Amino acid sequence: MKVIKRIEEFHNYESESVVTIGVFDGIHRGHQAIISMCVEIAHRMNLPPVVLTFDKNPACVLQKSAPCVIVSEGIKLELLEALGVDYTIILDFTKEFSSIEPEEFAKNVLSLELGARHVCVGKNFKFGNDRKGNVDFLFEIGKSLGFEVSRVPLVSSKNGVISSTLIRNLIAKGDMSSVKEALGRPYTVVGKVVEGHKRGKMLGFPTANLKLNRDFCLPAEGVYAAVTSLRGERYFSAINIGDNPTFGDNEVLFEVYIMNFEGEIYGEVIQVDFHERIRGEVKFNNPEALTRQIEKDVSRATNLLDRL
Repeated sequence: MKVIKRIEEFHNYESESVVTIGVFDGIHRGHQAIISMCVEIAHRMNLPPVVLTFDKNPACVLQKSAPCVIVSEGIKLELLEALGVDYTIILDFTKEFSSIEPEEFAKNVLSLELGARHVCVGKNFKFGNDRKGNVDFLFEIGKSLGFEVSRVPLVSSKNGVISSTLIRNLIAKGDMSSVKEALGRPYTVVGKVVEGHKRGKMLGFPTANLKLNRDFCLPAEGVYAAVTSLRGERYFSAINIGDNPTFGDNEVLFEVYIMNFEGEIYGEVIQVDFHERIRGEVKFNNPEALTRQIEKDVSRATNLLDRL
């Protein structure tokens, strides 16, 4: 898959395409349905499937506050490539770009720059200045610009129609099984191991204190069963997210106990896949009581992960 940062560069490689457009934060099952249709139609037409996306959530520019991030750019690109996308174009979303009228976007971006012959979008797709453009508008203008439009139905889960907003809410609740259902895979964060209080080592469960690489959505405080990717290997893990009320801390920490691993990993980048929440954050009367509970948490996490 070729990644392009300037849309004008697309003509260096292709003259026509089948395109889908969106932020695609999460590449959840709804996004996958749209992208898969784009790829399928592109193959039928013998044209390259193209994803047009953005370097940031538009809310960063339009509302000056952005929702938390569900997927890192690196994993996002891996997922797009696995879905069969040939080109991903990552545009710099600016105030100027947001003010483009729907007709201008369809003419200049889709038709002229990308040579679109087919466009695939979700049935609730909106675009252009003040989000005035919708699927019906795109369908009509496509007739004069030479491209067809496919409206892809929304995908539902047991929690309702799958969307990035729904997934953010589920993460905030710590409902990782529902998040996994909506994403079609576990929720994943990436971060660097930094020095912590080293209390885990004193308790017999040394933990890696993780500083997230970006503003990922933070799950509800508590203990989770997870899998950690480190140095090309994957390890069962138990994660505690919270402010350690037993010790009276006042900052939320992200602590990863990596099972069956020994060694110093300060400064290394690790990836953590969340699978299930084991319990909420609890204050214990003393470190010994906490140690006993950690033993139970690790045992339960192991049993849960063994069934994957």
